[in-house]
Formats: sequence, structure tokens, C-alpha cells
Amino acid sequence: MKGTALLNENTRLVVVGATGREASQVVRESEALFPGMILAGVTPGKGGTTIEPDVPIYHTIREAVTAHAAIDTALIYVPASSVKDAALEAIAGGLKTVFIITEHTPIRDAAAIYETAVDNGVRVVGGTSLGCFAPGVGRIGAVGGKDPSGALAPGGLVILSKSGGLTVTTAEMFKRRGYGAHMAMGIGGDIIAGTIYSDLMDDLEKDPACTALVMLGEVGGSYEEQAAEAIKNGRFTKPVAAFVGGEFQESQEGVAFGHAGAVVERGMGKASTKKRLLAEAGPNVRVARYYHNLLDCIVELGVKPNLPQGGTGEVQPKYATI
Repeated sequence: MKGTALLNENTRLVVVGATGREASQVVRESEALFPGMILAGVTPGKGGTTIEPDVPIYHTIREAVTAHAAIDTALIYVPASSVKDAALEAIAGGLKTVFIITEHTPIRDAAAIYETAVDNGVRVVGGTSLGCFAPGVGRIGAVGGKDPSGALAPGGLVILSKSGGLTVTTAEMFKRRGYGAHMAMGIGGDIIAGTIYSDLMDDLEKDPACTALVMLGEVGGSYEEQAAEAIKNGRFTKPVAAFVGGEFQESQEGVAFGHAGAVVERGMGKASTKKRLLAEAGPNVRVARYYHNLLDCIVELGVKPNLPQGGTGEVQPKYATI
């Protein structure tokens, strides 16, 4: 099977909120890249219509799944107030994977979604996820934009990032050094995330196509700490290069920077603590001091580039704002 447990050649999507401006653009661009992966869209009140290139729209997820039995994944683009209803409808409809792109989902709703997903054995990614991309296999969401080829090429790295923008930027930086990606995914930066780094480690450990893991974290929450604990306990033994942003925030506790979950409180969630615990997790981990040092970490861990343009020179971030 080509791809990963989350996104592979058999993945088929229903896009919830498909007729919205952003979602309809994602449908058009994704179908141009991987025709036939999106089987249906859902917008209440617009059932019976279609959106480009020829994706049928249904009133409910149940109608869509009934008409297209191959659908196994929901991609949710609805307002924050409707995320809970959409996610629970997807779970009730028997879908086993749900990506939530929407930002600012109420914490109470996110907790209800997470609890229901766990009870039903469903994988929820997000909220605030950019989606997922597996080069040569498929895409869920907007990862890579209209033309992902400039940033994403087939390879062995798995890139997991709280930041949607850094998901693609990191893949592009590694590509220029000769490293392709097996999968690049934005897990989102909300206080309650459906999927965190450690949730994926068991599958990635068993995946022979995954040669190394690149983690992009930030202040707030405990997801990086849980990743460090999983590595320490031997759940993931492959090379890990990690960067945790936001160390400057440590003198400003209680102030949110960036994502909703990027808050340091009561001494917990500090970037310096996350970096220390990851560095101590095992000999297979390197923690980058600066973002572009992720490349140095991968080289130091002995991971070989797989693309013909791989070089040995220093590679700086492409964009001066990083």
C-alpha cells in the first residue's frame, strides 16, 4: 500500500462545507492533483448541486456515505460554531478519520469531539490542521497549495508540525538539501488537539517507508513532552529532529502567542523544558537550536538524502521572515 495509515492510495474524502470559498478552492486544486480522491461534498441546503470539477454535493454526511461507500475520511471546513455537529455526524456516519481545518473551535466542543472519537476508535486531526500530504499518493486539505511540487517530493521524512505554514516550508527546505517526504502533516496548535505527535509514533515506527521524523513544536501544552516520553519508552527508535519555537516567551507567562494552545502557565509548557526533555529522550533525537538547524540534526543522525539534487552546503530558510 502506497502512503501512510492516515493517507494512502485507498483514502477517499467527503468535504464538509465544500461550497464555501476556501473549501471549494481546495476541492478544485486537490482534484486537479489527485483526481477521484474527493468523492463528495456536503453543504446543508445545497444537495443536488455540484462544484468543480464535478463533485456532487449532498445535504448530509450520511447521504454522501450512502451514495459513495468508499468514503472513509471527512475534511471539515465549517464555521467554528458548527465544527462539533459536523465532526460528530462524521463519526456517527462510520468514518474512521476526520480532519478539522477550522480555527477557534470552542474548547468544550473540542473536548466532546475528542471523547466521542476515542470511544468510537476514530482518528481526529486538528482543529487548526492544515491537512496532510503524501507525495505521489494524495492530499487532504490545502498542504502545498495549487502546486506542491516545489516543496514536496517523495522520500522518507515524516514532518509533523503544529504550524501549518512551517509544514510546507520545512518540506521545501529539506527538499533543497535532497530530502524528500513520506508525509507532511499539520497537527494544529489548539489547546485540545485530536492527534498529537506521540499518537502517530507506533504506526510510523512500523512503517518501513518512514526513515526519520521531523517535529516542529512550540510553547504551550504538553504534546512535545509526551513525545519525549514515548521516545524514552522505546515506542519510536528512528531518527528524530525537533525544533521548538517560542523560547522568548518564557518571561511573559500567561500571554498567548500564535496558536490558541501557545500559552505557558504555572511553569508548564516552556520551550526550554520541551527542548531539554526531547534532548534527553534518547540517542536517536537531536534538538535544533534554530529552525534551519533541523537540517544539521538530520545529517548528524546519519539520514541520507534520496533526491539527486542533494548537496552538502549550508541551506538557510527561503523566506526572510522565518
